[in-house]
Amino acid sequence: FRKFVYMAEYLASIFGTEKDKVNCSFYFKIGACRHGENCSRLHNKPTFSQTILLQNLYIAPQNTAQTADGSHITMSEVQAQQIFDDFFEEVFVECEEKYGEIEEMNVCDNLGDHLVGNVYIKFRREESAEKAVNELNNRWFGGRPVHAELSPVTDFREACCTQ
Repeated sequence: FRKFVYMAEYLASIFGTEKDKVNCSFYFKIGACRHGENCSRLHNKPTFSQTILLQNLYIAPQNTAQTADGSHITMSEVQAQQIFDDFFEEVFVECEEKYGEIEEMNVCDNLGDHLVGNVYIKFRREESAEKAVNELNNRWFGGRPVHAELSPVTDFREACCTQ
């Protein structure tokens, strides 16, 4: 019995870390994985969480704006920041008004396909997050469908990808 308890404690201590050979540490830490569905480890999607992920919702204009000949449009940092600020305010205000109090909201500016434009919203209550996922998956934003899911991320200070 003692060996079983030790093994259980050990497995609990490595869950979601690099030492865990079953569960994906990237997914556990940042709610996304660069390997996607081809990952050799499990992505344990939570059944309840305070945090939701809105996949690739923000499209940075400096990465996508092009002229008719396909060259990129140059934009000042002030213009790009204004577009970001407007986006942030629109999403934050609408989600808080419709679903409940928001504790934190983060928009990824990484260039990795698994993170680019991801928006993480941590609500005060799990019920708010569940309602947001259910309703947002029936919505469109910027001419594209919204893809919302519950996320395992609870601490955004640790939720960063160096890839």
